[in-house]
Amino acid sequence: MAALKKKKKGKVEEVCCRKISQLGMSLLLPVVVVGGYFVPLLGFIVLALITLFMVLSSQRGRFYCGWLCPMGAFHERVLSLVSLQRPIPPLFKSGWFRWLLFALMMGLMTLRLVNAGGGSIETASVFRFMWILSTSIAIGLGFYFKPRIWCTICPMGSMQGISSRNTYLLTVEEECVQCKKCLKVCPISTYPGGFKKDDGPAQIPSIECLRCSNCVANCPKKVLSFQGRLPEDTLN
Repeated sequence: MAALKKKKKGKVEEVCCRKISQLGMSLLLPVVVVGGYFVPLLGFIVLALITLFMVLSSQRGRFYCGWLCPMGAFHERVLSLVSLQRPIPPLFKSGWFRWLLFALMMGLMTLRLVNAGGGSIETASVFRFMWILSTSIAIGLGFYFKPRIWCTICPMGSMQGISSRNTYLLTVEEECVQCKKCLKVCPISTYPGGFKKDDGPAQIPSIECLRCSNCVANCPKKVLSFQGRLPEDTLN
């Protein structure tokens, strides 16, 4: 009975429909990676998803990452079953490392697109290749560290973070007691309580939050919420 209570206590609460959304979207990963071998044009699904997340980011920040990304969903729902769950190294949280990877990945994709010569099949194959490359790196890292460690440095996530600096930001009220429950349930180990201020609300940088709402759903004090950018005089 004690073990049962302990397990229930440690359960991560989630907002309605997020798990279903992720499981459904995760099916696109094998469709592109495996199915794309037989039908190369399926690689354009990746381009369609890039367009989708850029549209969403203007209103909901990295909502795509937390709810709809096939790679992120696979890592969180499947890879987590075998991951060693070691802490994310500080290097993966550093800005210079994130943007170095961004430059390398975007440079590689651009070079391959130029070499594709504008052909439909060749262009679609480039997007499929980039997804396979990203997924392979992510699985290798996610097996040893937290399963969604790739999401801390993902070039696509970085693009969303930059395009939504003032949009739908996670807000921490001054009543936060810094219990670290939010840190434990965050897929990318962001600690909202660490941004807390004693003289008013604080907001977490857009790039550091997947908008998954795990922290909001599990906060015992209910001091976390999503808002637009607060007035500077409120934050200072």
